[in-house]
Amino acid sequence: MQLGTERWKDAGALCALACFALGSIPASFAEPAPTTGEIHVQARIESGCRVVGQAQTSGVDFGELDFDAHPSLFRQPLTARARVASGELQLRCVGVTSVNLTIGAGLHALGSQRRLASGAGHVPYDLFTDEAGTLSLGIDVPRSVPISPSGALSVVDLPVYGKVMPATGGEYAPGTYQDHLQVTVTW
Repeated sequence: MQLGTERWKDAGALCALACFALGSIPASFAEPAPTTGEIHVQARIESGCRVVGQAQTSGVDFGELDFDAHPSLFRQPLTARARVASGELQLRCVGVTSVNLTIGAGLHALGSQRRLASGAGHVPYDLFTDEAGTLSLGIDVPRSVPISPSGALSVVDLPVYGKVMPATGGEYAPGTYQDHLQVTVTW
């Protein structure tokens, strides 16, 4: 029995010693020390463009190319320029020297010819980046449009012109002709 009592006495002495030692620790060591460090912060601002008046980069409204109303027997080519509700179709760019403008085939193309449609009737048309109609916008063929030689903040017209030639057989059937085009601007 004495052996068991000795163990209890030793354990009590050890506990008293540990409790006394912990009680004598200054209060500042008992509180957690502040932890310091750093956060790395960065941002990369890239060059870019937006259609003036548009906030998004997909589903952008590139406006309308309206040839207006004409008699079916017109003899001179019909021309039009793409416009948005506020006026000219424009790009606002910074850090960009030029963009590539690519326009798809539309909904009614036949081979490499874009066409407007009204029921079963079709009217062929072509697109250009210049009013004279010399710089063609072929189907899905990128066309370079200059923005700013230095890449400075610029607002420039995004020229898209259309032309409908008179019908070779005489006339087009009366109707309201339409098409929808996918437009992509890359830099």
